[in-house]
Amino acid sequence: MNYFDSNLIIYAMLDETELGGWARDILESVQNEGMPACTSFLTFDEVFYKVNKAKGIDVAIKDLEAFLAMSNMRFIDVDDAVIWKALELIREYQLFPRDAIHAATAFIAGAETIYSQDTDFDSIRGLKRRWGI
Repeated sequence: MNYFDSNLIIYAMLDETELGGWARDILESVQNEGMPACTSFLTFDEVFYKVNKAKGIDVAIKDLEAFLAMSNMRFIDVDDAVIWKALELIREYQLFPRDAIHAATAFIAGAETIYSQDTDFDSIRGLKRRWGI
């Protein structure tokens, strides 16, 4: 299982460089090839905020609707188990709460790889970060 941090989705939706193309290719692998992937419902909030700010509410709604409807993408609730695991990760790795929620969600979903630009995930045992071309 692969976990997608919100910045992968933001790059796919907003970035017109080679890196944005790479992010779109990753999402296409999920959609078309069945690459197993998941993310937190927290990602919805983070992505919507950035896309809305950059391109307006109509584009944000359209893009997030397509993301939510993606085949082979599993969305994980932010529930008690995620929050308790996040608190454990904050204690151990001194993470910010949003990063801890993403990492906790990845662990609970059984993800071994996190696609993220955020190097804070590099120190977390049991989670391999992947980013870039």
